[in-house]
Amino acid sequence: MAHDQAHAQAPAPAVGRPRPAAATRVRRASVLDSARVCAHVFAPMIAQGVVLRRPRLLGLAARRDSARRANALLADLRRTYGAGPLAVSVFGRLVVLPLCAADARAVLGRTPDPFTPANREKRAALDHFEPHALLVTPGPERPGRRRFNEAVLGTPHGAHHLAGTFLDVVREEIATMSSQLAADSVLEWPTFHAAFSRIVRRIVLGDGAAGDRALTKQLDALRADANWAFAHRRRTGIHDRFTARLRTHLDRAEPGCLAAVVAHTDHDDDTDPAGQVPHWLFAYDAAAIAAFNTLTLLAAHPEAAAQAREDLIHRDPADPHVLATAQHLRACVQESLRLWPTTLVILRDAERADQLAPDGAAVAVISSFFHRDRETLDFADRFAPAAWLDGRADPARGIVPFSAGPAACPGRNLVLFTVTAVVDAVLRETAALRPTGRTVLDRDRSLPHTLDHTATRLLAPPAG
Repeated sequence: MAHDQAHAQAPAPAVGRPRPAAATRVRRASVLDSARVCAHVFAPMIAQGVVLRRPRLLGLAARRDSARRANALLADLRRTYGAGPLAVSVFGRLVVLPLCAADARAVLGRTPDPFTPANREKRAALDHFEPHALLVTPGPERPGRRRFNEAVLGTPHGAHHLAGTFLDVVREEIATMSSQLAADSVLEWPTFHAAFSRIVRRIVLGDGAAGDRALTKQLDALRADANWAFAHRRRTGIHDRFTARLRTHLDRAEPGCLAAVVAHTDHDDDTDPAGQVPHWLFAYDAAAIAAFNTLTLLAAHPEAAAQAREDLIHRDPADPHVLATAQHLRACVQESLRLWPTTLVILRDAERADQLAPDGAAVAVISSFFHRDRETLDFADRFAPAAWLDGRADPARGIVPFSAGPAACPGRNLVLFTVTAVVDAVLRETAALRPTGRTVLDRDRSLPHTLDHTATRLLAPPAG
């Protein structure tokens, strides 16, 4: 649903006084290097699907490990041009790439002025299904929508005030999923995703939406359009049907779900409460990928799975705060997001000239580049959940799976709680997890930078 500030902002100029022009530190890449960035960084992202993954092209990207190639190119450009921000031409658009963690953090910390999150390409994509979402809101409407999202999602709290109900939902759905696995006890993405989608609909909209797969299919159709951004016309018919269906669930305001919180949360006239909900459903779909990737890591690292089981076995299973404070398991979830970010790129637009970007340029923080930077992280390509406990995965090093700064994801704690609860529930329902088929993560080799979760198969024999 992706706040600390990397650098202090300069005092605002007096009213009526013109802003001084900022001396830029940006270097300009050659035409050839811009073409290399287009071919090896942005083209594979676009092909995979930035808003909704395309399984076949994701599979191709995984076989080629396209993110590793992209990260190697960016490291090479940093050696060539220096660690300062680098401007490249991407399909005719001037895009600035921060190449060091400090610059990436500065851009995220100085949001929304001068770096607005309502980036041109992002708005073109998300206008297909969530035109009024906080993520693409510019100007004076933004603070009210931010306050509303934080209030409903319980941003400051490790456990949402409805966490106990949400935990019950998670365990019910995972128990049902486990009981329905075939005799070979193989857990695959379609089965897991279907269960996770039911969990999300119940958490966001209530039990009455649990079986509303049509709502999810409509949203997925709009997200598929959003992959094309400007290049696909907006389908108002399906958008209107999706919105009407969504409002039916929101109007019901069933107790024990976010829809009820929406109904009872104060808001400004410009907030559009219903317009915020599609993003929660969208962001939770990325959470499903994070959960399945975490299970894949635990299957390949049984000692980490054993520690997760041991940490929780003697604690009250009905207390949601146990999961909110389950440091090792939570660290495993965060580590899956470091290794394979579900947000491939964090976009901003510079609304005025700055040291980090010229006026009007897009700024693209390539998540995987910083999360897998072998020049600054000695654990870059291995599973290291302890890094989240001892400070080595500090956001100052560019590790920002939920973004950072004033536009950091307001649903961070709710998503982490939900994913941790799902992973814990799977561990409780299974005797062990083991990778099978082509799902092999070689512990003696660096982990791939691109993982195709849709091709993952896990042996999950029932417990007991």
